[in-house]
Amino acid sequence: MVKRRRVSAAERKELLLETGLRLAREGGAGALTLARLADACGVSKPIAYQHFASLTGLLHAMLRRVGAEYEEAVMEVMAAHRRTATTTAPTAATTDALRALCDAYIACTLENGALHADIAAALIAAGEPAAAVHVDDAERYAGLVIELLGLDQRSAYAVTAAFLGAADRLCEAVAAGRLTAGEATDVLLRLFPTSGLA
Repeated sequence: MVKRRRVSAAERKELLLETGLRLAREGGAGALTLARLADACGVSKPIAYQHFASLTGLLHAMLRRVGAEYEEAVMEVMAAHRRTATTTAPTAATTDALRALCDAYIACTLENGALHADIAAALIAAGEPAAAVHVDDAERYAGLVIELLGLDQRSAYAVTAAFLGAADRLCEAVAAGRLTAGEATDVLLRLFPTSGLA
């Protein structure tokens, strides 16, 4: 008889979350149910409810996970910038950091942007208010623009909002084969104020 290893609650929750993301990629977040998730993981439906309480609980966890992947990519770029900013000419380091941020955002959006939008739409369709689903990413990332460019809060917010909107549309063009990722990055870099940059 083969002895099965007991899976911890944290491991089971992670398995459910990762499986939920896979199922959403394959069939859309709108088609996801906790019963389908439980079946795909080989657990009972009450186990899925125990971890997420409801379908909206699962969808919120999935949305946070996808958002965290964006956040992690951005923070890695900023950490690298902070390490090199002291050893590189300031304008070159800032230009390099901006290019790396553009590249990272484009890569994340091409990989997960459609999934993020699909999960958000499923949450709204499930009755969640749009304000509870959509996070103001410009507010969240404006501090990075302040750090890199020394802009005031209002200007940094405006530049960040313009960047995020343009980046999403440019990623659609890249996905459609109308632009390359490098071309999209070049366009995005033009959005940032150039005074003081090389």
